[in-house]
Amino acid sequence: MTRTSAIGVRETGFTLIELLVVLVLMGIMLGMVTLSVRSPKSRPLAEESERLAAAMNLAADEARLTGHPVLLLLDRQGWRFLESGPQGPQPVPDDELPGGQFASALDGVALGEGAGKGGESVARLRYWVGQEAMDNGSVYLLRGNEQARVVSDGLGNYQVGR
Repeated sequence: MTRTSAIGVRETGFTLIELLVVLVLMGIMLGMVTLSVRSPKSRPLAEESERLAAAMNLAADEARLTGHPVLLLLDRQGWRFLESGPQGPQPVPDDELPGGQFASALDGVALGEGAGKGGESVARLRYWVGQEAMDNGSVYLLRGNEQARVVSDGLGNYQVGR
């Protein structure tokens, strides 16, 4: 911007306020670009485990209501539920207990202590939800160097372990 001083000399340049406004606008635009570029495949493992814990809580509620345990089939791609029946486990309709897909495939899943802590990582596992009221099992999701744990509180409620 150009200004004329009291003596009549022209001064050129930007004021501090103008520079700060431009920096703030650039920061807002950069933030919007960063958020719009983020792919769903980059979803952190913690978010995936939160979704699984919520689904396991629904399965535990279903098991309490029906009096029959629900079988969780968990693999690298996602999960689904089966209910116990006279001819063995049968698929639960998706409108009752929907299955889920992970945004990107896991390297493995584990029960108990998790990979590297005594538990063995496998491609697929079976876990009965609601079979025992004092069930305190842990399910581990493994991707790269990350590990997330879904754990029961002993009363049949599941949450992401810290």
